[in-house]
Order: sequence, then structure tokens, then C-alpha cells
Amino acid sequence: MLEKVWIIARKELTDNLRDRRSTILSLLYPLIGPVLLGALVLFVGSTLTAPKVQEHVVVAQGSDNAPEFVAFVREQGADVVETEIEDVADAVRKGMHSSILVFPEDFADTFGDERNAEIQLYIDSSRLSSIMSIGRTVELINRFNRNTADTRLAAHEVDPQIAYPLTMKSVNVAASLSISGIFLNMMAPFLMFNIFIGGVYLAIDATAGERERGSLEPLLANPVPRWQFMLGKYIASFLFTALAVLMAIVAYKSIFSGLGMLGVGIKVNPGLSDFTFVFILCIPIMLMAVAIQMIVATVSKSFKETQTYLGLLPLLPALPGMIMVFVPIQASAWAMLIPTYGQTILIGQLVRGETPDYGFMALSCLATTVVAMVLLVMAARLYNRENMAFAN
Repeated sequence: MLEKVWIIARKELTDNLRDRRSTILSLLYPLIGPVLLGALVLFVGSTLTAPKVQEHVVVAQGSDNAPEFVAFVREQGADVVETEIEDVADAVRKGMHSSILVFPEDFADTFGDERNAEIQLYIDSSRLSSIMSIGRTVELINRFNRNTADTRLAAHEVDPQIAYPLTMKSVNVAASLSISGIFLNMMAPFLMFNIFIGGVYLAIDATAGERERGSLEPLLANPVPRWQFMLGKYIASFLFTALAVLMAIVAYKSIFSGLGMLGVGIKVNPGLSDFTFVFILCIPIMLMAVAIQMIVATVSKSFKETQTYLGLLPLLPALPGMIMVFVPIQASAWAMLIPTYGQTILIGQLVRGETPDYGFMALSCLATTVVAMVLLVMAARLYNRENMAFAN
């Protein structure tokens, strides 16, 4: 029995490999996710990396009215650059400067009289690349404000500590020191997409394609149980899917290691054991995905109809993962019972450097494998239909 199944699987693999262009494209698709994610992390990480104090520049208008502030900023290692732009708001909105600090003409008199002097900081919070620069400018203003307040209180023989009843120390417990680390969570939905697209063309061609070409009928006429034909085609599609997922995981590991060496703010670089667990978590989903592809290819009326259905299929398991990129969800037993959902949570934990619950991993793999076996039995029964070899 196994020999016949393997002969059928080998035949499908050979037929698929003969179409070199399709094979090359199917092996290039898994690299799209890692390359795109690497480019996003590289861009966002470089734009959000905090500038060094010595490199920071405060763009100001009317800085001549605030010599004390200019002197303080330069003492901190930054610099103040005067601008004479007429429409300050428009300049910031167009991205000419990350922010512009405006001092009114009466600032010197008001500040000298120890009154509340108002200044305006023009920013565009919608520009992600400006966040760190704006934060650095605000930090310098707050430092100057506190330093001036302490000096004034001391001049009036008042202990400056009276004005600060609380002392706060911020402790960052994030796995990554940069917001770009959020993009690490995007690996899970990208992998889901690879799983459902890796061997889809072989699954379509092996059933719907052969049926339209008329080669499926003489194949099924052989004295071999139809479920063995189905299983052979299933194994061939699974092997191509596994190869695509393995290539994607290797690409992710290589890109994460390279980004870590470049120092773009990502401090988490999952180890080989983490990626091994990721591949193990993907195996039950691959079993389920190929079974769904076989079912759709069997019941569809034409090759184009099969392409349409299976082209939309990868979006369903990827959407929850995209949501969880920004809305973290804690692992739970009920979540592990939902195929792709539980694996997405666990893969995210592995990539972030967290230690997942191995019991949850086992439960997730078991639940998805059961679903995959049920779907596989359904596919075998569909292959036994009388009109299976003919386009409906």
C-alpha cells in the first residue's frame, strides 16, 4: 500500500518539478515575507533609534530672545539652530523639520521678571520618524524648566526638593529596546500565509488541473483504491508546503541575525531551538492546510474556481495574527483548541524570546492534527464520488 502511495506522490512531485518556472516562483514566495519584514524593521528601527545627544538639534524661531535656554541646550551637548520660516506650522506639516520651537518677542522680559513665559512647540505627531526627535526636544525643555525652577527656589532660600514630592524611576521591561520590535510579531501571520500558499499550486494542478486536462480519469481507472491516489497527491503537496515553510523560517533566522548585527534597535534574536519549535508548531497547520486544499480542488467545478477559493484562503488564518501584532493576547487552553489561532500566539511568544507553555504547545498541535485528520477523511470520501474525475 505505502509503495503505491509513494509512486503516486513521486509522480506528482516529478510533474511539478518539470514546470521549472512555477517551481521557482513557488520557492520564491516564502522569501517575500522575511524580506518585507526585514525591510520594515530596518526602516522603522533606523528612524526610531534615539539620536545621540551630540547630534540632536533644536530648530527654533526667536532664539535670540532666550539666551539662557540656548546656553543650557549647548551645555547638554545639543545645539539650537535659528530659522526664519514664515509659516512654521506648514513647515512642520510638510516634514521640513521634526519640530520648531517658537519664542515670543516678550519672552526675555517675561522670563527675566520670573513670570510664566509661554513658548510654542510645533510638532506633527502623525510622522513616525519624528517621534524620537520630538521626545528629545521636549526632554531638553523639561530639563531647562526644572533647572530654572530649582535655581529660582534656591535664590529665595526655598529647598527645591519641596516642589518634587515624588521621585519616579522608569523601568523598561520590554523584550526589545525599540518600538520596531513590534514587527517581530508579524512573523506568525506571514508564516500562516506561507503555509496556505506553499503547495497550493501542486494541490490545484494534481486534482482540478488533471481533471480539466482529462488525465485524471485514466489515472483513477487503475486498480488502486482512490483514497491512495488522494493520499499520494496529498503527500506531494505537503512536502512542497513543508519546503516552503522551512525556507521561510531559515530566511527569518538569517534576517533577524543580520538585523541584530546592524544594531537597528532589535535586541531579540530567537535561537535555533526557538525556530525549531516554530517549525514543529507549523506541521499540524500544514497537514490541515493541504487537506483543505485537496477538498476545495475536488469539489470545485473548474481550475479557475479552485484558484479563486484557494487564493482567498490564506487571508483567513493571517488576519487574527495581524490583529495580535498590536493587541497582545495571553495564551489560554481554549485558544489552543482553535487551529492557527493558538499557534499564532505561541509563535509570537517564541519570537519575542518568551518561554511558552509546553503543555499549551502539545494541546495546540494535538487539536489541529485532529482537525487535519478529519478533513483528510473527508477528502478521501470526496475522491470516491462517481463524478469525481469529470468537471461538474
